[in-house]
Parts: sequence; structure tokens; C-alpha cells
Amino acid sequence: MALPDGSDGAAGTDGPDEKGEMAMNNVLAPLRRVDLRAAGIAGVVSVVAYAATMDLDRKLTGSKIDDLVLLGRPLVPRRPDLARRVGMAVHLANGVAIGVAYAALAHEHLPGPSWARGMLFLTAENTVLYPLTALMTARHPAVRDGQLDPYWTWPAYLESTPPHLVYGALVGPLYERLRRR
Repeated sequence: MALPDGSDGAAGTDGPDEKGEMAMNNVLAPLRRVDLRAAGIAGVVSVVAYAATMDLDRKLTGSKIDDLVLLGRPLVPRRPDLARRVGMAVHLANGVAIGVAYAALAHEHLPGPSWARGMLFLTAENTVLYPLTALMTARHPAVRDGQLDPYWTWPAYLESTPPHLVYGALVGPLYERLRRR
């Protein structure tokens, strides 16, 4: 019996399985060049610096914008006291993922020194993903009870910029240095 594409689905034909495998290979190709250890370490170190920059900013401005609470509180909605710790675990995982994304998509493809490539990549990441905060904070338990200010505002967006720049300025040079060893 023939499949909709006309093939019989047998191995060695140009059927759906082979096309799917080729598409998956195209998607994974950039990851094959990435040193995952170096990208992971660079991501973790950079995201810790991000969190420190965010904390300093919160102390200086008195702002109630806190990415750790933003990420952690939905996982512990009735335990606001645990939100930052849970959020840091999520943030560390995000840091690794963004480190790998930087290594795969930006490190060899953007112009300039590694610190500038990192800053450019993280500025783009923040700008592209920031609109998700409108959806995320609309029903967020920490926004509803006043633990966090709403994120979908210009001041909140501008406040998110310094930590992203710090992350970017570190992830590029760290990845470059660690992958050479």
C-alpha cells in the first residue's frame, strides 16, 4: 500500500522517514560544532553574574522586578518564601540553555569580539522573548499578591537590560576560553 507521498515507506526510499531524518539533521547541525561542556559552564557562570546584577539593581532602585521569583513562584504558588530558591534552579537551567544557544547560533556567526557578540545575542534574546512576560505576568501569583511588579512595562524592560548585558559580556569570552582547553 502506498503512502500519500507515493512511496511504500520501505527503507532506502525517499519516504517520510528519510525526509524527517534529513530535517532533524539540519536542525541539529549547529549543535554538532558546540562544545557542550564549555557552553554549559559559561552559561552557569554568566547566569550567576546576571542574578547578582539583578539583585544589585533591585537594591539600588527598590524595584519589585525579580526574575527568580518570576520563574520560581508558579512552581510553588503557595510558598512565596521558596520562590527565589526554586527560581534560581530554573534560572541556572535557562543559563545553560542560553549558553548552548549562544555557542550554536552566535559565537561563530556574529561580528566583533566575543564579549560584543555575547552582548548582541543576549540583547536580541531579551528583546524577542520579552513580550512573553505580558502573558506570563497576567495571571502570575506573585504579581497578583504584590510580591512582583508587572513586567510588561517600559521601566521593567529597561531594568532587564543590564543583567542581560552582563550575561552576554561574560558568556562569549568564557565560551571562547573554555572550548580551547
